[in-house]
Amino acid sequence: MSDEGGVPWRSGRLYLLLATAAVAPLDVNIVGPALPAIADAFGVSSTRSGLVITAFAVPGAVLAPVVGMYADRLGRRRVVVPCLLIFGVAGVAVTLATEFWMVLALRAIQGSVGGSILASLTLALVGDYYEGTRRNAVMGAVSAGISFSAAGGPVLGGTLATRSWDAPFLLYGSSVVVAVLVVRYLDPPTAGGEGRHDGSYLRDAVASLPTREALTLYGATLASFALFFGGVLTAVPFLLEGTYGLESGRIGALVTGAMLLAAVVAVCNGRIARHLSDLGIVTLGFVCYAAGLLGVWAAPSAPGVLLALCVFGAGHGLVLPSVASALSSIAGPEFRGGVMSLRTSVVLGAQAVGPPLFTLPATELGVGYELPLGVAGVAAGVGALALFVAAGGRAGVRVAPE
Repeated sequence: MSDEGGVPWRSGRLYLLLATAAVAPLDVNIVGPALPAIADAFGVSSTRSGLVITAFAVPGAVLAPVVGMYADRLGRRRVVVPCLLIFGVAGVAVTLATEFWMVLALRAIQGSVGGSILASLTLALVGDYYEGTRRNAVMGAVSAGISFSAAGGPVLGGTLATRSWDAPFLLYGSSVVVAVLVVRYLDPPTAGGEGRHDGSYLRDAVASLPTREALTLYGATLASFALFFGGVLTAVPFLLEGTYGLESGRIGALVTGAMLLAAVVAVCNGRIARHLSDLGIVTLGFVCYAAGLLGVWAAPSAPGVLLALCVFGAGHGLVLPSVASALSSIAGPEFRGGVMSLRTSVVLGAQAVGPPLFTLPATELGVGYELPLGVAGVAAGVGALALFVAAGGRAGVRVAPE
């Protein structure tokens, strides 16, 4: 491992890590804009179509710590490959489904090994391969890769959904290609990810973490992804369709525009970290979440929604790499896979609860999607204040001078 600073842009290993991480956001991002088309194809309500996201999230939330445990025992590279293969094959198989329950079943198989699990294992590999300032730089680059993929997913998914409800699922075939490349070219880490543990693995992994910091980071993860999956990827597409009459392709383009800003901000995370602590950056991200969601609620037009989504996207670009970097730093190499996979459980839990938090009030109470988005914006503001206090106030959010 190298302790030098900066991103090693000439390293083939870096691009394999970027490719593996880029597959992960395809779990929901290409599906979100297609939910209205899926609902029409199978004759189900918007609430039931949201189960396409929930069905993916629940199995992974339960199994992520198990995957992380085996990644620590057997080696993270050895576990990443079968995860990539199952994720890709099950995703493409959705195109063969003739009943809605088949779609949900295949999504559940996908969710048991893919999406955020792949992202967390990739971030754990970054912790294995790199140290010091280079780890921070590569973590930012990989997180930016996730954000760029997240940005491209909605427009690809939305565009393909205008042709056929199942066309977006063909994109999952890219996961199989990445698996082949990882087997062929990614070298095993020289340290970390090959540990041995007894039956008390999970207990020891949890005990190795500083409790307050870990709870704060996992709590911020749960809240941020609930807002993202429930608000941006579920409620906003239905809002844009119902209020402004936009089709899936244009919906995907709007969401993509916002997520491109998230990617740009993530690339700059290393520079921002020179001035703010990880928790300080996360706090700033939640301020952007609050402003963005309240902006969607108050927007008078589709361009206004886009502007508000860009503010939200900037917040996501701040939060994603900062939380991952903080968790990787507090986790020892013998437990890094488990700690990062526990993050996956939290992310997938957010995927499961996020969509119903927005769709149920809109459909069952008849309040529309604007009000849940506005309430979520207020909640994000409260979260930003709580994070500011948890960081220790103004002094805690700043980087201490060397």
